This record gives sequence, structure tokens and C-alpha cells, in this order.
Amino acid sequence: MRTGNWQDKLTVSLIYIVLGVLAIIVVYPFIHVFSVSLSGRGEALRNGFHWIPRQPTFVPYRELLTYPFIWTGYGNTLFRMVVGTLLTLIVTICAAYPLSRREFPWKRVLVMLLLFTMIFDGGIVPNYLLMKELHLLNTRWVYVLPQAANAFQVLVMISFFRSVPDALIEAARIDGARDLRILTRIILPLSMPVLVTIGLWSLVYHINAFMDNLLYVTDQTKFVLQQIVRQILIENRLDPFTTAVNEVPPAPESLKMAAVIVSAFPVLVLYPFLLRYFEKGTMIGSVKG
Repeated sequence: MRTGNWQDKLTVSLIYIVLGVLAIIVVYPFIHVFSVSLSGRGEALRNGFHWIPRQPTFVPYRELLTYPFIWTGYGNTLFRMVVGTLLTLIVTICAAYPLSRREFPWKRVLVMLLLFTMIFDGGIVPNYLLMKELHLLNTRWVYVLPQAANAFQVLVMISFFRSVPDALIEAARIDGARDLRILTRIILPLSMPVLVTIGLWSLVYHINAFMDNLLYVTDQTKFVLQQIVRQILIENRLDPFTTAVNEVPPAPESLKMAAVIVSAFPVLVLYPFLLRYFEKGTMIGSVKG
């Protein structure tokens, strides 16, 4: 086996060094946030880099989790994650499958209309008036119904459905299968990577979204988790501490960093299990068409 010369070894070493530096740059903010969230009051108020929690304490997490609107926000966010993702998948599948079939009439016109919606938008005021006329203001359905259809996700799924060999569909039609059976028994089992990918996109969107909460919801019992976290981070809106008299209250920075960790927890748990489907679905949906 031939070993590389010193120029190749130097190049590989430089690549690893650059990748290592980039990894540290990307990972350090998470380390900093986690370290400050667990640090005592004096350490949390200290300026500079934070790598390891000093004077570790779980008081910030206890204080944060006793804030009642945190659990209300988690419940509302869980509702929009589950219902919104399922609704998005159903609508995307029902829109993409007929548009991926060659025999479907007017499919080019409908695809152009999808592209049109990606370029032009009515704006905040027309959208607000639409939500008002649909009686969606101050309801949890305002989080999921307007986002049930996404033009980009429909186009990605159309591209994937077109990559399924026509021979499979023709063989099913010869056996007497209709479109619904073909979709559920043949197309969808083969489409698991792109389904997981679109589902993960929808999950991440619903976890991070708060603008629709700002525009359409004023009832705090229907606020999502990100809006509650925004109030804590920006407006410093938190009920009086429940810290015992003989305990030192946590620093505001520790509470804010704990709120960031709590809000990011669902994604950190789900992403490692869906990563392999996410990579495969993204590549297939973007390359084949």
C-alpha cells in the first residue's frame, strides 16, 4: 500500500485543523449557554468565555419550570408540532401525487401557480384580515392551518414521486389497483426518506415559530413556547422567584440560558434519530426530478 507524500499529509492535516476550528466555533455557543445555565449567580454574571459550569446549581431550571406559562407554552407548541406536521404531510402528499402523474391534466398550470405563491405574498395586513374572517384569531388552529401547505415542500415531494419507476405503477394498475391503493401501498412506503425530511422541516418550523403568535394571538394561555421564551429573554417578564428565603436567587442570565436550553430540547432529542432519513431525503428530493 502506497503512502502519500508529505504534501498530501500536510493538506489532510490542514483540512482537519480547519474543520476542527469550525466545529469549535459552531459548538461553543451551545457549551456557553449550557454552562451559564448551570452556573451560580457570581459565575453567571462574569464576562468572558464559559466552558465548564462553576458553582453548579439547578436553581435556574427549577425557577423556570415553576413558571406556569412554560408548561402552557410547551403544550401549545406540542399541539402545533404534532397536528401541524401531520396536516402538512397529508396536504403535501395529496397535492404532490396527482401533480407528479403524467396523465393529470393542467398540471403545468398548477405547478406554475405553486411557484407564483413562492414569489408573491399578500402581506401582513391581508393575512390578518383573512385570519379574522376565518375566525382563527386567538385559536390554536391559526398556528397550523395557514402552514398546512408549503409550495417548496410540495415541489420536493413531486420531484421524489416522479423518481419512482413507472413500471411499478403500471404493474399495479394491471393487477387492478386504483390510485389510492397505489399511493398507500407502493408510493408512500418507498417515500419514507422524503416524508421524514418534510416532517422534520415542519417540526423545526413549528418549534421555532413565534411570529404568527405575535400577530394573531393575544391570549397568553395560547402562547407557544418560543413566545414565552421571547418574553423572558427580551422583556424580562417572569413571575417573582419561588426561591426559598435562605437561597440565593439565580442570575437573570442563568434563567435566560435555561430558557434557551428548554426550548431547544425537543429538537436536540428528535434530530439524531431522524438524521439519516433527513440526509437521504434531502439528496433524493434535490437531485432527482
